[in-house]
Amino acid sequence: MTAGREPTNGADRATGRERPLSPSPESSPSPLSFDHGEGCWHRIGVAGDRSCPELDTFIHCRNCPAFAAAARGFFDRHAPEGYLAEWSSWLAGAGAECGVATAAEARCDDEEDALAQREGVSLLVFRLGPEWLAFRTRAVAEVTRPRPLHRVPHRSNAIFLGLVNLQGQAQLCVSLHGLMGIESPGSPPRLIVLRDRKRAETWAFAADEVLGVHRVPRGRWGPVPSTLANPSVGFSQAVLDWDGHSVGLLDEVRVFAALRELGA
Repeated sequence: MTAGREPTNGADRATGRERPLSPSPESSPSPLSFDHGEGCWHRIGVAGDRSCPELDTFIHCRNCPAFAAAARGFFDRHAPEGYLAEWSSWLAGAGAECGVATAAEARCDDEEDALAQREGVSLLVFRLGPEWLAFRTRAVAEVTRPRPLHRVPHRSNAIFLGLVNLQGQAQLCVSLHGLMGIESPGSPPRLIVLRDRKRAETWAFAADEVLGVHRVPRGRWGPVPSTLANPSVGFSQAVLDWDGHSVGLLDEVRVFAALRELGA
Protein backbone atom coordinates (compact mmCIF):
# COMPACT_ATOMS: atom_id res chain seq x y z
CA MET A 1 0.00 0.00 0.00
CA THR A 2 1.30 3.47 -0.80
CA ALA A 3 0.84 6.79 0.92
CA GLY A 4 -1.43 8.03 -1.87
CA ARG A 5 -3.73 10.96 -1.16
CA GLU A 6 -3.61 12.21 2.40
CA PRO A 7 -6.47 13.92 4.24
CA THR A 8 -5.72 17.37 5.61
CA ASN A 9 -4.12 17.50 9.04
CA GLY A 10 -6.14 18.63 12.01
CA ALA A 11 -9.52 17.85 13.50
CA ASP A 12 -12.01 15.93 11.40
CA ARG A 13 -15.10 18.04 10.58
CA ALA A 14 -17.58 15.21 11.18
CA THR A 15 -16.18 13.66 14.35
CA GLY A 16 -14.01 16.39 15.87
CA ARG A 17 -11.24 13.81 16.41
CA GLU A 18 -7.65 14.71 15.68
CA ARG A 19 -6.36 13.17 12.48
CA PRO A 20 -2.85 11.72 12.45
CA LEU A 21 -0.30 14.15 11.15
CA SER A 22 0.99 13.76 7.62
CA PRO A 23 4.60 12.60 7.22
CA SER A 24 7.15 15.34 7.80
CA PRO A 25 9.27 16.58 4.89
CA GLU A 26 12.25 14.77 6.42
CA SER A 27 10.48 11.39 6.36
CA SER A 28 8.96 11.52 2.87
CA PRO A 29 10.30 12.37 -0.57
CA SER A 30 9.91 15.89 -1.87
CA PRO A 31 7.80 16.27 -5.01
CA LEU A 32 10.91 17.75 -6.63
CA SER A 33 13.29 14.92 -5.70
CA PHE A 34 12.65 12.65 -8.69
CA ASP A 35 14.75 11.84 -11.73
CA HIS A 36 13.91 15.20 -13.26
CA GLY A 37 16.19 16.98 -10.82
CA GLU A 38 14.56 19.96 -9.18
CA GLY A 39 11.65 19.70 -11.58
CA CYS A 40 12.16 20.79 -15.15
CA TRP A 41 8.83 22.63 -15.01
CA HIS A 42 10.37 24.96 -12.42
CA ARG A 43 13.49 25.61 -14.48
CA ILE A 44 12.54 25.63 -18.15
CA GLY A 45 8.77 25.10 -17.99
CA VAL A 46 5.81 27.35 -17.24
CA ALA A 47 7.14 28.11 -13.74
CA GLY A 48 10.61 28.84 -15.11
CA ASP A 49 11.98 30.63 -18.14
CA ARG A 50 9.71 28.75 -20.63
CA SER A 51 12.69 27.71 -22.75
CA CYS A 52 11.62 24.03 -22.93
CA PRO A 53 11.11 23.02 -26.58
CA GLU A 54 8.33 20.58 -25.53
CA LEU A 55 6.07 23.52 -24.68
CA ASP A 56 5.41 23.95 -28.39
CA THR A 57 3.87 20.46 -28.37
CA PHE A 58 2.24 20.21 -24.93
CA ILE A 59 1.38 23.92 -24.35
CA HIS A 60 1.54 23.46 -20.55
CA CYS A 61 3.74 21.32 -18.29
CA ARG A 62 0.73 19.53 -16.82
CA ASN A 63 0.20 17.90 -20.23
CA CYS A 64 3.81 16.68 -20.48
CA PRO A 65 4.81 13.03 -19.83
CA ALA A 66 7.73 14.22 -17.67
CA PHE A 67 5.36 16.02 -15.32
CA ALA A 68 2.98 13.01 -15.27
CA ALA A 69 5.87 10.66 -14.44
CA ALA A 70 6.93 12.86 -11.54
CA ALA A 71 3.35 12.90 -10.23
CA ARG A 72 3.12 9.11 -10.43
CA GLY A 73 6.38 8.82 -8.54
CA PHE A 74 5.09 11.16 -5.85
CA PHE A 75 1.89 9.18 -5.26
CA ASP A 76 3.60 5.79 -5.57
CA ARG A 77 6.29 6.53 -2.98
CA HIS A 78 6.57 4.19 0.01
CA ALA A 79 4.67 5.08 3.15
CA PRO A 80 6.86 6.33 6.04
CA GLU A 81 7.41 4.06 9.03
CA GLY A 82 4.34 3.95 11.27
CA TYR A 83 2.15 5.77 8.75
CA LEU A 84 -0.19 2.85 7.96
CA ALA A 85 -0.54 1.78 11.61
CA GLU A 86 -1.38 5.34 12.68
CA TRP A 87 -4.07 5.76 10.03
CA SER A 88 -5.51 2.28 10.68
CA SER A 89 -5.94 3.18 14.34
CA TRP A 90 -7.55 6.54 13.55
CA LEU A 91 -9.94 5.14 10.91
CA ALA A 92 -11.05 2.33 13.23
CA GLY A 93 -12.16 4.92 15.79
CA ALA A 94 -13.75 7.17 13.19
CA GLY A 95 -15.70 4.22 11.75
CA ALA A 96 -17.25 3.47 15.13
CA GLU A 97 -18.36 7.08 15.52
CA CYS A 98 -19.79 7.11 11.99
CA GLY A 99 -21.92 4.10 12.93
CA VAL A 100 -23.47 6.12 15.75
CA ALA A 101 -24.11 9.03 13.35
CA THR A 102 -25.76 6.72 10.80
CA ALA A 103 -28.13 5.35 13.44
CA ALA A 104 -29.05 8.90 14.44
CA GLU A 105 -29.79 9.80 10.80
CA ALA A 106 -32.05 6.75 10.49
CA ARG A 107 -34.06 7.89 13.50
CA CYS A 108 -34.38 11.36 11.95
CA ASP A 109 -35.69 9.79 8.72
CA ASP A 110 -38.31 7.84 10.68
CA GLU A 111 -39.40 11.00 12.48
CA GLU A 112 -39.56 12.88 9.17
CA ASP A 113 -41.72 10.14 7.61
CA ALA A 114 -44.14 10.31 10.54
CA LEU A 115 -44.34 14.11 10.27
CA ALA A 116 -44.83 13.84 6.50
CA GLN A 117 -47.88 11.63 7.02
CA ARG A 118 -49.43 14.28 9.29
CA GLU A 119 -48.39 17.60 7.73
CA GLY A 120 -46.94 16.84 4.30
CA VAL A 121 -43.49 16.24 2.88
CA SER A 122 -40.88 18.96 3.40
CA LEU A 123 -39.65 20.24 0.02
CA LEU A 124 -37.28 22.94 -1.19
CA VAL A 125 -38.96 24.65 -4.14
CA PHE A 126 -36.78 26.44 -6.69
CA ARG A 127 -36.75 27.55 -10.31
CA LEU A 128 -34.43 26.72 -13.20
CA GLY A 129 -35.25 28.96 -16.15
CA PRO A 130 -39.02 28.54 -16.75
CA GLU A 131 -39.19 25.24 -14.83
CA TRP A 132 -40.43 25.02 -11.23
CA LEU A 133 -38.79 22.11 -9.43
CA ALA A 134 -38.30 20.73 -5.93
CA PHE A 135 -36.07 18.43 -3.92
CA ARG A 136 -36.91 16.77 -0.63
CA THR A 137 -35.17 18.77 2.08
CA ARG A 138 -33.44 15.61 3.31
CA ALA A 139 -31.30 15.79 0.15
CA VAL A 140 -30.44 19.49 0.65
CA ALA A 141 -27.49 20.50 2.81
CA GLU A 142 -27.76 24.28 2.46
CA VAL A 143 -28.72 27.22 0.27
CA THR A 144 -26.09 29.92 -0.05
CA ARG A 145 -24.89 32.73 -2.27
CA PRO A 146 -22.87 31.99 -5.41
CA ARG A 147 -19.15 31.38 -4.95
CA PRO A 148 -16.22 31.86 -7.34
CA LEU A 149 -16.02 28.90 -9.70
CA HIS A 150 -12.70 27.18 -10.34
CA ARG A 151 -12.74 25.24 -13.58
CA VAL A 152 -10.89 21.93 -13.88
CA PRO A 153 -8.65 21.68 -16.98
CA HIS A 154 -9.84 19.07 -19.50
CA ARG A 155 -12.80 18.13 -17.25
CA SER A 156 -15.17 21.10 -16.98
CA ASN A 157 -18.08 20.97 -19.42
CA ALA A 158 -21.75 21.95 -19.74
CA ILE A 159 -22.73 19.79 -16.72
CA PHE A 160 -19.62 19.56 -14.55
CA LEU A 161 -18.63 23.20 -14.14
CA GLY A 162 -15.74 22.89 -11.69
CA LEU A 163 -15.10 23.38 -7.98
CA VAL A 164 -16.40 25.87 -5.43
CA ASN A 165 -15.19 26.62 -1.91
CA LEU A 166 -17.87 25.82 0.66
CA GLN A 167 -16.93 26.22 4.32
CA GLY A 168 -13.27 25.76 3.50
CA GLN A 169 -13.77 22.59 1.43
CA ALA A 170 -13.63 22.22 -2.36
CA GLN A 171 -16.94 20.79 -3.58
CA LEU A 172 -18.12 19.72 -7.02
CA CYS A 173 -20.25 22.31 -8.81
CA VAL A 174 -22.64 21.06 -11.49
CA SER A 175 -25.26 22.58 -13.76
CA LEU A 176 -28.76 21.14 -13.48
CA HIS A 177 -29.60 23.46 -16.36
CA GLY A 178 -27.16 21.44 -18.49
CA LEU A 179 -28.19 18.06 -17.06
CA MET A 180 -31.88 18.63 -17.81
CA GLY A 181 -31.48 20.63 -20.99
CA ILE A 182 -32.89 23.84 -19.55
CA GLU A 183 -31.60 27.12 -20.94
CA SER A 184 -29.84 29.26 -18.35
CA PRO A 185 -30.86 32.94 -18.58
CA GLY A 186 -27.75 34.34 -16.90
CA SER A 187 -25.94 34.29 -13.55
CA PRO A 188 -28.25 32.56 -11.03
CA PRO A 189 -28.40 34.31 -7.63
CA ARG A 190 -28.48 31.22 -5.40
CA LEU A 191 -26.36 28.11 -4.88
CA ILE A 192 -28.10 24.95 -3.63
CA VAL A 193 -25.93 22.28 -2.04
CA LEU A 194 -27.12 18.67 -2.31
CA ARG A 195 -25.78 15.82 -0.21
CA ASP A 196 -26.12 12.08 -0.70
CA ARG A 197 -25.83 10.97 2.92
CA LYS A 198 -25.48 7.29 2.07
CA ARG A 199 -22.38 7.90 -0.06
CA ALA A 200 -21.16 11.07 1.68
CA GLU A 201 -21.12 12.89 -1.68
CA THR A 202 -21.85 16.58 -2.16
CA TRP A 203 -22.78 18.61 -5.24
CA ALA A 204 -23.62 22.30 -5.59
CA PHE A 205 -25.71 23.81 -8.35
CA ALA A 206 -26.99 27.28 -9.17
CA ALA A 207 -30.72 28.10 -9.16
CA ASP A 208 -32.42 31.10 -10.74
CA GLU A 209 -34.80 31.49 -7.79
CA VAL A 210 -35.39 29.76 -4.46
CA LEU A 211 -38.92 29.85 -3.10
CA GLY A 212 -38.03 28.32 0.26
CA VAL A 213 -39.08 25.22 2.19
CA HIS A 214 -42.72 24.13 2.08
CA ARG A 215 -44.69 21.12 3.24
CA VAL A 216 -46.86 19.64 0.51
CA PRO A 217 -49.40 16.89 1.39
CA ARG A 218 -49.11 13.73 -0.65
CA GLY A 219 -52.69 14.22 -1.78
CA ARG A 220 -51.49 17.08 -3.97
CA TRP A 221 -48.93 14.87 -5.71
CA GLY A 222 -49.80 13.72 -9.21
CA PRO A 223 -48.18 11.25 -11.61
CA VAL A 224 -45.66 12.49 -14.15
CA PRO A 225 -47.38 12.67 -17.57
CA SER A 226 -45.52 10.45 -20.01
CA THR A 227 -46.33 12.79 -22.89
CA LEU A 228 -45.19 15.95 -21.13
CA ALA A 229 -42.56 17.73 -23.24
CA ASN A 230 -40.49 18.75 -20.25
CA PRO A 231 -36.72 18.14 -20.02
CA SER A 232 -36.91 17.37 -16.30
CA VAL A 233 -39.47 14.57 -16.69
CA GLY A 234 -36.81 11.87 -16.72
CA PHE A 235 -35.69 12.94 -13.25
CA SER A 236 -39.14 13.58 -11.74
CA GLN A 237 -41.09 11.25 -9.49
CA ALA A 238 -44.23 13.38 -9.18
CA VAL A 239 -45.84 16.65 -10.25
CA LEU A 240 -47.13 18.95 -7.50
CA ASP A 241 -49.79 21.63 -7.57
CA TRP A 242 -48.22 24.40 -5.49
CA ASP A 243 -49.23 28.05 -5.29
CA GLY A 244 -50.66 28.03 -8.81
CA HIS A 245 -47.56 26.41 -10.27
CA SER A 246 -46.93 22.93 -11.59
CA VAL A 247 -43.78 21.81 -9.75
CA GLY A 248 -41.73 18.77 -10.74
CA LEU A 249 -40.58 16.83 -7.67
CA LEU A 250 -37.13 15.57 -8.59
CA ASP A 251 -35.96 12.11 -7.57
CA GLU A 252 -32.63 12.80 -5.89
CA VAL A 253 -31.52 9.18 -6.40
CA ARG A 254 -31.84 9.50 -10.20
CA VAL A 255 -30.13 12.89 -10.20
CA PHE A 256 -27.22 11.63 -8.08
CA ALA A 257 -26.85 8.55 -10.31
CA ALA A 258 -26.79 10.71 -13.46
CA LEU A 259 -24.11 12.97 -11.99
CA ARG A 260 -21.96 9.97 -11.06
CA GLU A 261 -22.29 8.46 -14.55
CA LEU A 262 -21.15 11.75 -16.05
CA GLY A 263 -18.13 11.75 -13.77
CA ALA A 264 -19.20 14.80 -11.78
